[in-house]
Amino acid sequence: MPLPVSALRGALVMPPLFAILACGGGTQDAVQTTAVPVAAPVTTTAPAPTPGVPAGPAIDRIRQRGELLVGIDTGEPAGAGTPPMYFLDAAGKPDGFDYQVARWVATAIGVPNVRVVHGKYSELPELLVDKQQFDLIVSGYTPVETDGIAWSEGYLDFGLCLVVPAKSDVKTVADLWGKDVGLFDDDAAAEAVKTMAKGYTSMVRMEDGYWDALAAGKFAGFIYDYPYAVAELAEWYKDNPKKAGAFRITQYNLTDSTYAAGVRATEPELLAAVNEGLARFRDSDDYATAVRTYLSGGDKTEAPKDQGRVYLVQKGDTLSKIAARELGGAARWKDIWALNKSRFPNPNLIEVDDQVVLPS
Repeated sequence: MPLPVSALRGALVMPPLFAILACGGGTQDAVQTTAVPVAAPVTTTAPAPTPGVPAGPAIDRIRQRGELLVGIDTGEPAGAGTPPMYFLDAAGKPDGFDYQVARWVATAIGVPNVRVVHGKYSELPELLVDKQQFDLIVSGYTPVETDGIAWSEGYLDFGLCLVVPAKSDVKTVADLWGKDVGLFDDDAAAEAVKTMAKGYTSMVRMEDGYWDALAAGKFAGFIYDYPYAVAELAEWYKDNPKKAGAFRITQYNLTDSTYAAGVRATEPELLAAVNEGLARFRDSDDYATAVRTYLSGGDKTEAPKDQGRVYLVQKGDTLSKIAARELGGAARWKDIWALNKSRFPNPNLIEVDDQVVLPS
């Protein structure tokens, strides 16, 4: 159920887990670091494993080690951060949505610590399967068939968004007809763009430098995962203060996508433990708090005047509360979301004074 608008941001109430950043190779049982860890591991009493998590070699290995090794793209250079999914907090300790996911998985397995192992996004699957440098990958992957990898249930539902120059006439992907379109270098995103954006002249896939390219007019719009787009734009504006406000997000949820964690396909008991940890996270009150803590900040969009009655969001509102009061049943929040999903990034991210279109 979506979180009330007045909910406070801040640290989540989580099990006592800690992490270090490792930037090198190793084996299944240890990671040899090539850089000094940013935060030393803290020895704590291991939490009790979740009932129902099956035993097996992978679970035994992780419990004997006492920590979960998680592959995450921590940015370039290693450790620079890929907010909001991974970054270092003010105290220099790991944080971010993907890191919180890893903590819940570790708790389900019954180990007190999480160690983050860096790898580039494009290289993490190989490091997991072939080089076995960590137990799983949690780094904003949309599950696609990948040799040697079994994907978990989704831990975050999201959609691609369209970012355009602030003064652009492009409002939707339909306006990309006859224009070049940029997107992050990801196979799943590329397949989605081929379906949604008709008549574009060329597709430019990039893994870095795309905001500079968009500012330089190398393509008419950039299609990217919403969670990363908002955080990266904020950082880009800090680095380019004279260009603050140069872009706007004009369309949300172009796809119904989900992020999933990946484990080696030969370790089904670990996959079961991962899914148990994710289920506990999503069912907890902390989940909606995490969405608001890490994923807020998208551009507001005006409600269309011809789609139905417009409701102005009040303090304490959620879509379910609005549905109960205005439509006669809390379950109808999904009907409200269906009308507004192109205008808001997530059902938990409505804010006071937002305009929400209600079904007629």
